[in-house]
Amino acid sequence: MLGELDVRNLGIIEHIHLSLGEGFGVLTGETGAGKSLLVQSLQLLAGVRAETEQVRSGCDRLQVEGRFAPPRAAAACALLAELGVDGGEELVVRREVTASGRSRAWVNDVAVTVGALQRLAPWLLSIDGQHEQRGLADPETHLQVVDEAGGLEALRGEVGQVFASWQQVAGRLQQQRQALASRRDRLDVISFQSHEIEEARLQPAEDLALREERSLLRHAGRIAELAAGALQSLGGEGGSTALARAARAVRDLEQLGLGLGQTGDDLAQAQILAEEAERALQDLAGRVRVDPTRLEAVEARLATLERLTRKYGGTLDTTLAHLDALHDERARLEAVEDDIAHLENEDRAMAAGYLELALQLSQARREAAATFCREVVQVLARVGMPRVELRMELRRLEAPGGDLVVGGTRVEATPFGIDGGEFFISPNPGEEARPMARIASGGELSRLHLAMRTVLRERQRDGDRLTLLFDEVDSGIGGRVADELGELLAEQGRRHQVLAVTHLPQVAVRAGTHFVVGKASRNQRTVAHARVVEGEERVEEIVRMLGGGATDTARAHARALLGLA
Repeated sequence: MLGELDVRNLGIIEHIHLSLGEGFGVLTGETGAGKSLLVQSLQLLAGVRAETEQVRSGCDRLQVEGRFAPPRAAAACALLAELGVDGGEELVVRREVTASGRSRAWVNDVAVTVGALQRLAPWLLSIDGQHEQRGLADPETHLQVVDEAGGLEALRGEVGQVFASWQQVAGRLQQQRQALASRRDRLDVISFQSHEIEEARLQPAEDLALREERSLLRHAGRIAELAAGALQSLGGEGGSTALARAARAVRDLEQLGLGLGQTGDDLAQAQILAEEAERALQDLAGRVRVDPTRLEAVEARLATLERLTRKYGGTLDTTLAHLDALHDERARLEAVEDDIAHLENEDRAMAAGYLELALQLSQARREAAATFCREVVQVLARVGMPRVELRMELRRLEAPGGDLVVGGTRVEATPFGIDGGEFFISPNPGEEARPMARIASGGELSRLHLAMRTVLRERQRDGDRLTLLFDEVDSGIGGRVADELGELLAEQGRRHQVLAVTHLPQVAVRAGTHFVVGKASRNQRTVAHARVVEGEERVEEIVRMLGGGATDTARAHARALLGLA
């Protein structure tokens, strides 16, 4: 329920602050006074898209703030927790739109997205205006209305979940069938590539060893010459023997008391390194041989490895990994028939489970639609449509290529079941019922919308008290019907907070709170204002709404309507 509404710099509104109470309240005033701007302010709090044109000329931003009683429903509390908002004793929803088009929103000073406002709005307020009424002209919405009326959202959600799981299985089955269709060609490719790699008998790091051996074979003469020269330099008096003799001489000098620091250790280490180098050169010299036949074999093997690695990944490791992947893919393809058989069984079981739930939903919809239409007709009788016929035409979604067969006919499966539905109406006795979206006039559509929303809310008595905004709900209504409409809105006000924009005095007099919206010129600019009217001020507003001039007769009539006579 909305406690306070504060609007700044929206259109011709410079600043309006409204304190709202419980029950039924109305907004009245001359056409163009700014009533629609107050409706827009609540739409902004509900997350409706903002337009830069809404920002008051000459201002850099508009701001709307609403103070609501926090919802207590578990789902609403979960949403607030998800947003990081502490509901507390009050929920302050604020929306800001800049002249440059930037839009920001906060809930209890926690920044949220406009999408979050859209998710939160159904727990706070419901706006029934011309846009929502036009929604009834779209048959796509009709089935959802029946599901809501029958409390079938949970069953509909279960149908959707089963449908999604079924489609996952059907998708995997389709993939496997496609794999089966192309399996022979793919297995031929796998067989060729596997044979080519396996025939080469590749070994990890084999290419590194072969490249080293190729270097030895290609440069055998030069390597032997260099190794022999190095060994000759290391051997004899100029090599490790000379280093050993020098090391002994240094030790003898140290025994005579002469300090030579690390010289002795350095000579000993040099001797060890020289001996290791000598052994390494001897080993290299022992491996070097001139062998043209072996060189040719090494070159051929390396050519084979390079050819395979170019085709299968660039390195020996990636080529071996590709071979492993081929083995895995071959195993999967060879088992595809078993997978298809398993998936076909699973697909049939899930289709049967879906169909069972979808048929339950269809039957529940038929029962819910009949009850809903009957109750809506009862409400319509109160607002000037006493002999209307209303029914929901439910039909199977027939499709030649449908996934399911019901009663010998193929039907399309959807996340919402196997039904299509549309409201049919006959406004006058004896006339054939036709699609509501095509034959209902604006006034009739307005009353149909009100009647349907009234019935839906009757079924939600245990929920939070919402703020219900009705804009132009009195379109095309007058006389006794206007009295009934006022009474109907007042009844809604006994369960929810109701705010109606109206031009009908018969509706306005039913309200517990009456706001008048007007406009005036201030500093050569038009400014909208709103105030609560009571007593004689309210009488004068009802007189204005009655038309015909402010005569004593009109005032008496207004007092009578207000119950003051």
